[in-house]
Amino acid sequence: MSLRALLSVTALLTVLQLGEPALAQTAEPVRVAPETIGLGNSPDDVDNQLAESEERYDALFPVGPLEPLHRQWEDFARQLERSIGLELGLNYTALYQNADASLPRSQTEAAVGDLDFFGRWNLVNRGGPWPGALVFFTENRHRFTDIPPSDLGAAIGSLWGTTNGFSRQDFALTQLYWEQGSREDQLVYRLGKMDPESIYDRARYVSANEAFLNQAFSTTLAMPVPTTGLGAALAISPFTNTYVVAGVHDANGDKTSFGDIDKGELFAAIEFGVAPGHGKPGAGLYHVTLWHSDAREVADIPSGRGIALTLQQEFGPDGNIVPFFRYSYGDGGATPVRQAIATGLGFEEPFGLNYDLFGLVLSWGQPADTSLRDQYVLEAFYRFQVTPHTNLTPDLQVILDPSENPAEETIVVGGMRLRTLF
Repeated sequence: MSLRALLSVTALLTVLQLGEPALAQTAEPVRVAPETIGLGNSPDDVDNQLAESEERYDALFPVGPLEPLHRQWEDFARQLERSIGLELGLNYTALYQNADASLPRSQTEAAVGDLDFFGRWNLVNRGGPWPGALVFFTENRHRFTDIPPSDLGAAIGSLWGTTNGFSRQDFALTQLYWEQGSREDQLVYRLGKMDPESIYDRARYVSANEAFLNQAFSTTLAMPVPTTGLGAALAISPFTNTYVVAGVHDANGDKTSFGDIDKGELFAAIEFGVAPGHGKPGAGLYHVTLWHSDAREVADIPSGRGIALTLQQEFGPDGNIVPFFRYSYGDGGATPVRQAIATGLGFEEPFGLNYDLFGLVLSWGQPADTSLRDQYVLEAFYRFQVTPHTNLTPDLQVILDPSENPAEETIVVGGMRLRTLF
């Protein structure tokens, strides 16, 4: 699919939401920051995506003919939640990226669509202590071009990806786990098929769906977290606004199956965090994560270990200016990056709209292969709310000294992300 075609789809979805009856605007900010700490630090966590789907955001166009469909979905979802405790969410995210590298167009243009359907079925002690729920997440990813965005980084010689996820994938049940406990109970645990990447070393803008796209910012480069698979994770909160998260996961996790945990090849991590002032302007989030990955015999990947550090702090009268610093180091494992640093900031509500976000960040990465040169990435984006249910994000990345493409000194990658929520 060409850029013109993708923009046409974007315009069509935007136009379909015009004409919607005016909605009451809210002055309250809507943060990317999760409402809980510990297992819910990631914007991509199921609970946080459910909360996002329930919001109506200030938008450029607060009207559109899809309003009856949204209202029917909301009425249906609320009825399910009230009657049987089942919360449902649905969203669609499309991403287009184009690189200016001296390569054929089939290797520099990438686009994919991602349909997610997910939910939380509150089965035990709903609204009381020690609540228990069955959580699921399904997804389908379909490409519009020869390669999906997940393959663009390798095609242009970048040491890491220009985005996290956004690959091609048939419809699959990617997560199915039992969760019990709450922050008030000072303990939460999960058992089952889960996404460890949404648990460890997560922060406000670590999400390719919501904020920065490049893997230097939407993942932890020097920590080879496996994809979704069987495992167990536990979060305790020993003191106010502190937490400890620990977990063990199948190092051979696979989104489309239940993996190979019987091989006994595991990924384990423990994270110590503090979130001073959580839930109030001026809040911070500081954590350190230690990890270990067993050797994987069939994949011929050695064991690995390492550390990751994240510092994030709100500033300004509304806490809407959020600088951050992230560092990771890995020895062995599946990551091609030995060390990485990322530092930048997010500026929320730049024009008073409660979900608009501007982000700017710079990263450095040192390859595990010492024969390769260090790589740098600068990324900037602006996410704006087109309608109360749809946001659009122009994104620009400048890759300096791409480690696996010595013929290029600078590669510019432009992108556009469209996200619609139900």
